[in-house]
Amino acid sequence: MQQKNDQRKYWKTLLCKFGTLLVIFSGVRFLFFCGNYKIFANESPWLIFKSFVVGMRFDLATIAIFNLPVWGFWSLPLRLRSWKIFNALATAWFLLANFLALLVNVIDAKYFSFTFKRMSGEIFEQSVLLTEDPSIYVHMLVEYRYIVLGGLMLTCALCFVALKLSLTDKTDKIRKRDFAYSSVSIILLIVCVRGGLQRKPLKPVDANIYAPSIRMACLVNNSAFNIFHTRKRASLPPYDYFADDDDRLSKISPKHKAGKFCDTCTDFQGKNVFIIILESFSAEYVGALDREFKEFPNTTFTPFLDSLIEKSYIFDGFANGTTSIDGLTSMVLSIPPLFDASYITSAYGENIVNSLASILKEDGYRTLFFYGGKENSCNFGSLGSKAQFDEYYCQHDYDGPSSNISGWGVYDDEFFQFVARKVDKIKPPFCSVLFSLSSHHPFLYPQLLHGKFPKGSEKLQELIAYTDYSLQKFFETAEQMDWYKDTLFVLVADHIASPQQKYYQNTLGGYSIPIIFFDPNGKLIGKSNEVAQQIDIMPSIFDLVGNKGNYFSFGSSLFDQNAPRFAINHKNGIYQLITKDFVCKFDGKNVVGLYKRSDFLLENNLAEDPKYFVEKESLQDFTKAFLQQYGKSLRNNDMVVAD
Repeated sequence: MQQKNDQRKYWKTLLCKFGTLLVIFSGVRFLFFCGNYKIFANESPWLIFKSFVVGMRFDLATIAIFNLPVWGFWSLPLRLRSWKIFNALATAWFLLANFLALLVNVIDAKYFSFTFKRMSGEIFEQSVLLTEDPSIYVHMLVEYRYIVLGGLMLTCALCFVALKLSLTDKTDKIRKRDFAYSSVSIILLIVCVRGGLQRKPLKPVDANIYAPSIRMACLVNNSAFNIFHTRKRASLPPYDYFADDDDRLSKISPKHKAGKFCDTCTDFQGKNVFIIILESFSAEYVGALDREFKEFPNTTFTPFLDSLIEKSYIFDGFANGTTSIDGLTSMVLSIPPLFDASYITSAYGENIVNSLASILKEDGYRTLFFYGGKENSCNFGSLGSKAQFDEYYCQHDYDGPSSNISGWGVYDDEFFQFVARKVDKIKPPFCSVLFSLSSHHPFLYPQLLHGKFPKGSEKLQELIAYTDYSLQKFFETAEQMDWYKDTLFVLVADHIASPQQKYYQNTLGGYSIPIIFFDPNGKLIGKSNEVAQQIDIMPSIFDLVGNKGNYFSFGSSLFDQNAPRFAINHKNGIYQLITKDFVCKFDGKNVVGLYKRSDFLLENNLAEDPKYFVEKESLQDFTKAFLQQYGKSLRNNDMVVAD
């Protein structure tokens, strides 16, 4: 009977400790709310209450992570858990770990109002807070005395919990039932560390999904949780190449004023926008784009897209990244991935940004995002929330034939039809983004269509042909709908995949993708030899449809003849700048590669050739200026433009 009582004591102690911790973290969230109440002034009490409730999920994950040694060892049926020395160590850990977690949240209650983002792992590489005059801290303590007082009260509560709720009762014997209790406790610990039973562990960016509104995401999040998950994230170097007033910086400012650059393209004002992002559609697999490098001239996997290209305006297109989430971020936020992390999951993912959706919404557009996979697969749901799309549709929302659900998601042909039906119910103007699915591993498509499409050396090529077929069926359906003629279509790939030919296997062709603008009325036809990149898509759309607000974009309109035309990407610490005539590789300090664009396989490095010194210096300065603007904007959370 004594054993049963002992086990109950351990469970009671655990529940009391961590239950009280949950109350304490809710208290610090209240401090955060009070310290930033102006941000939430227009939110309803119900949404604020919901944010506190949802935030408890992030708090539970934080508690489990920071108390993992205490919770874990206390869950094990070992006699040492009743030893005084073990309890002393456990109490010390409990106090220190939770005090640090509490401290960063208390600090953020006011620090957030300066940065407008929760504290992240970036603080480990920044010493700015340690270089200020000590008198500043005294001033801050006085000015924010209510926050300080609240933090002290919560710290006292933490100390009370740590010192009063401990166990030193002797455990004489371990029984079988203790292992059952321990198993339940360990399972509960794992669930809390993961933040729930969802497929992927909870991440800071998920606050954008679970918050009642995008504005409330910061209230839902937990600063200690944010720091833990971003502690190893790649952060940006200083990039202090030029003085702030240097002309080289002003020439590529990411802050754009509203106004049309395309004087000849006046027929698209206020038209619907439909972006179709094609998974893994390398230019290599698009017959109309691969004529120069084609090793297999009698085979095409994209007969429909080839025919559409003949009626469209196309560019010499390049991806900014190598993953789907990076491609999507580049297109809807106009932010390229120039460090070793995806922007949306990086230490800068909570920055305040504008987007394709948020800017067009100001002009009366209804914004929709469609993806046939699971809700937050590839973090699309998080990005969709961050970009402020009005509606987000995924596999869960699909209401077509159940037989066309694969292990990855809804097959493209049926999901595309579902999208056409949904869009047909939307009052124009609208902006819709459709991300294809099936040309992604595991490369599945409906059994009834097997044998219909050409096979290549890779399974992907057969799926490219299937998606092209799905695209054809979509356009056949859309042509019958009223909105079709009043819509500007943009077709673009997220990145390349499975390169077969030598050109596409190097770092130049390895980013080559289709960028296609299609007008059903035939008023936008031709081919530009200028370099285009994914971050140019958002400002190009704004230029064509005539947005009325200022915006932030690292790209520029493809129809602005005065803007520099280039593409930039990053991999393994090397920045690659692609222009019409050259490819420049920069390691952050020096140019390590310079090639002519006509050198398709990048075999002749001209970096040390004195004949190309001027070109080398010019490209190096441009890359430095771009990186400096990029780093400054992200680090300072300066990524919007006031009207």
